Amino acid sequence: MNAATRARLGSIRAVLLAGTVAILGAVLGVAAWMSFDAGQDEAQELFDARLATSARVLETFLARQIEHATVSAPIVIALPDPIEQAEYGEAGPLGHYYETKIAFQVWSADSRLLVRSSSAPTTAFAPLIAGFSDPRFEGAQWRVFSLRSGAVWIQVAERSDIRTELSEKIALAAAEPMLIGIPVVILLLALLIGYGLAPLANLAQQIETRHPDALTPVTLPRVPSEMTPVVNALNGLLGRLTHALERERRFTADAAHELRTPLAGLKVHAQNAARASTPAERQASLDRMLTALDRTIHLAEQMLAFSRAAAPAPARGHAAVSLRDLALEAIEAVQPERAARGLRVDLVCVPADAATEVSGDRQQLAVLVRNLIDNAVRHAPDGSAVEVALTTVDGGVTLSVSDAGDGIPAPLRERVFESYYRIPGTRGAGSGLGLAIVRESALAHGARVAIRDGHGGRGTCVEVAFPPR
Repeated sequence: MNAATRARLGSIRAVLLAGTVAILGAVLGVAAWMSFDAGQDEAQELFDARLATSARVLETFLARQIEHATVSAPIVIALPDPIEQAEYGEAGPLGHYYETKIAFQVWSADSRLLVRSSSAPTTAFAPLIAGFSDPRFEGAQWRVFSLRSGAVWIQVAERSDIRTELSEKIALAAAEPMLIGIPVVILLLALLIGYGLAPLANLAQQIETRHPDALTPVTLPRVPSEMTPVVNALNGLLGRLTHALERERRFTADAAHELRTPLAGLKVHAQNAARASTPAERQASLDRMLTALDRTIHLAEQMLAFSRAAAPAPARGHAAVSLRDLALEAIEAVQPERAARGLRVDLVCVPADAATEVSGDRQQLAVLVRNLIDNAVRHAPDGSAVEVALTTVDGGVTLSVSDAGDGIPAPLRERVFESYYRIPGTRGAGSGLGLAIVRESALAHGARVAIRDGHGGRGTCVEVAFPPR
């Protein structure tokens, strides 16, 4: 089986149409057969009733008149010549050809034939026993009804093949509309299914012919309610893809812009080292180049951290992460700088024995905590203290890091979360990405970030409130 055949057999249209045809064929076929069979039975019942009625009519108008009459020969009731000579199944103003297939006889009690139709034989159709019988004579099967009226017997007979033919025609007439309706219904269903699935085909065509760079939302002239979630999900995916590509373009442009200056500085220090006339000058240039290189490496690491924090989180389950452990690790990491500047970094848990676990990605949360503490240490005055507080309230944990630095003016507290933004006149060699990384990581964990004044209205306090696990 080739791919085209598999695709055709596996299509929704083919499945719906084939299933509908099978169900309709089975149901309507059985219904038509049941109607045909019931029609035949009802027709036979009707014909039997007609035989009995004919016998009673003969009893009323003929048998009682000749019950005591003396006849030397049977009276023969002949049909008009046009009926006798009519072609098979032909009807006319004087009657119908089928009348030649119906016969009657009137017998006396002593088995003398008194009256008969021209189509009846001179011998009795069946034994003179009241009721219905199915005798066979002259090579044909007959249906006979015998009725006794006083001393007279009446027999009315009809050819069974004619009865069968008529009953089949009646039954077929009842079932024929259903049989004819099957292909009509299938055709209409095929058109209806095609109309119903047209938006799906239109969607597939749009996706197939769409240019790879076209990320605009998909629009359809008609969107059924069943397809609305699909179209919305597809447009949502295109929107997220557009955002991701825009973020990558912005990251690339910002990276090129931000790295240009430190790389240019490295080049200058390298050129100075190459042109140095004394070993002391060369060593000084190399030392400055190493310092600039450390800053460039830190900038690159921050840029990568920001890119990972801003990227959509992978579909994986979060684990329980202790913020206290992460804070201790971050404090240990800044030990050389705080020792050189006489800084004190205090970790406070409220309450002291509170569980400080949150649900999240440990690596991303470690970057968040480290950036908060690095930021505070960088902006804290020499000899001052930085406080890292973990407060547990109603199952949620709030991480706050306070310093005694210059603080962040209220109008700029929202802007500092923008990537690469640095407050004019800020001392230190920051990259402008620390708080941007904090906010992106917090958003990925459903946390809220806020900036307020530090203790006593001095410095800055950054709070990250995590929801309960």
